[in-house]
Amino acid sequence: MGDYVKIILDKNAGFCFGVKNAVAQTLRTINENPNKKIFTYGPLIHNRHVTEDLKTKGVEEINNLTDIEYNNSLIIIRSHGVPKSLLKEIVNKGFQYVDCTCPFVSRIHRIVEEKYDDGYKIVIVGDKNHPEVIGINGWCNNEAIIIDDEKMVDKLPYYDKICLVAQTTFSKNLWHSIKERVKDKFINADIFDTICNATENRQKSVTELAQKVDVMLVIGGLNSSNTIKLYEIAKHLCPNTYHLESAEDLPKETIMKAETIGITAGASTPDWINKEVIEKMEDFNNENIMEEYEKSFKSLHLGETVIGTVISLNDEEVFVNIGYKADGIIKKEDLTWDMEMKVSDLVNVGDEIEVKVVSINDGEGNVVLSKKLVDADKNWYKLEYAYNEKTSVPGVVKEIVKGGGIVEIYGIKTFMPASLFDIKYVDNLDSFKNDKIDVRIIEFNKNNRKVIVSHKDYLLDEKEKKANEFWTNAEVGQRIVGEVKRITDFGAFVDVGGVDGLIHISELSYSRIEHPSEVVKPGDKVEVVILALDKDNNKISLGLKQTMPEPWSTLENKYNIGDIIEVKVVRFTNFGAFVEVEPGVDGLVHISQISDKRIAKPSDVLKIGETIKVKIIDINIPEKKMSLSIREVDQ
Repeated sequence: MGDYVKIILDKNAGFCFGVKNAVAQTLRTINENPNKKIFTYGPLIHNRHVTEDLKTKGVEEINNLTDIEYNNSLIIIRSHGVPKSLLKEIVNKGFQYVDCTCPFVSRIHRIVEEKYDDGYKIVIVGDKNHPEVIGINGWCNNEAIIIDDEKMVDKLPYYDKICLVAQTTFSKNLWHSIKERVKDKFINADIFDTICNATENRQKSVTELAQKVDVMLVIGGLNSSNTIKLYEIAKHLCPNTYHLESAEDLPKETIMKAETIGITAGASTPDWINKEVIEKMEDFNNENIMEEYEKSFKSLHLGETVIGTVISLNDEEVFVNIGYKADGIIKKEDLTWDMEMKVSDLVNVGDEIEVKVVSINDGEGNVVLSKKLVDADKNWYKLEYAYNEKTSVPGVVKEIVKGGGIVEIYGIKTFMPASLFDIKYVDNLDSFKNDKIDVRIIEFNKNNRKVIVSHKDYLLDEKEKKANEFWTNAEVGQRIVGEVKRITDFGAFVDVGGVDGLIHISELSYSRIEHPSEVVKPGDKVEVVILALDKDNNKISLGLKQTMPEPWSTLENKYNIGDIIEVKVVRFTNFGAFVEVEPGVDGLVHISQISDKRIAKPSDVLKIGETIKVKIIDINIPEKKMSLSIREVDQ
């Protein structure tokens, strides 16, 4: 090597999330199950050094369940995933298993299974002998067509509908060509771009790096699909490209002559192998190349705010490249305060994101990051603005404490006194816990980190706004919907939008009622008609019965003179008895028509509430009159 050698490490080199997760889960499983025999179904990852290390820890590799001779066994499902039938067989044989399938591969399994069940022909773009592709095919009854070249699309039979997916480590450029050819040939093609973002980013960055260096080293297993693709890309751009499995494979003479060396690694290559390669290179000329290697990464400090790029995500986590030797992870609870939101609705791959470092190493080599902490710092200004402008802000009641509750707003804890939870004082605040509420900030002290909020002030503001809107738009005769708030002996009060109106008992029903509770109850939503408005005295008269058909208007051809009907006695007068024919329709039985005998008063013969038979002797719908007779019923 010359007097100085420059080492450039591909920022996307090494373990991808799926591999890192599989290795971490396997090591954790070993530690947590000391009395079980651990097996991996096939090599856990395509890296000989990792699988040999696992073997020293007592983990055996199998390729068939019949190879297991132990009852107390546990099977690790590798990151490539397996066919659905194999999982069923494992369960049927009574074995426990830990599923280390990469989340991005699991997503393909779900897509393929769903589309297959919907009648789609599944087409997988990838290597038919690769374990990931074999596993995917097993989620559509092994009926998929597998292609790895755009020319193969032309040979496909025509299908009414197809579903196209790709092996996660497939070449992005080749995938694009195949995808476009499929779009041209098939009218109804559901295409899912399932190439892992980490794979895409790694292929893109190695393309850039290989053009800048004298020598390119690609580190990874000789049977690793993604490593082989990296080697092919780099070799095309840099003739001095070497595929290494370990430091022992280093081309010493070529390295000694190089001034600039680029290093990348496959998704299954652990960081310690990369370091071994660097250390071996140092031995060639006693140069401190490791220092150059370490310089290629930025340093990190707890609490530091950094800007990174989203490289991948799933339902619970976001993976961020922050230019450090390890990727950063933002868990969903550190990303947003609204846990009902989907991660995919908040960030996209390629987004730049400002985060704070929570932990340099979470125990699995990842940097733990938080977007919420960065947002919380900024959100003090949002609270200050809301306080000065007297605007409301959304919050969540996180905790009920003595004298009130803790309301979290944009990640900042504020206090709300018990008297400010509602317009009316609430004795028991427990029902508010975890509620999303809008509040007004009534006290703000940024220096002391003290914020007092009020839901009551917000409600009063809203009530006033609605009241002003009501009085601006309300007209006599207008139909509106309101909510019954309280009932009295003389009527029901209804909230019609920030103001209460009264439905007098006489306006509730066409039929005679003794109490408003016979018709409505608090909480009922009712349509009413505005009968009168008095803004000066803030009085509103409402009618409920006006929204219903007037009973006499429905009687045409329903009753005829001579009909015998059943009625209910409702009240007496000196000249006879009034009876209810149906709700809202009363008829008169004159005292002379009550009995064949002479009687002094109707109560001598009849009782209030009694049901009797009468004969219609006259009916006048326009004048709302009906004459009835008891005497003539039997004549």
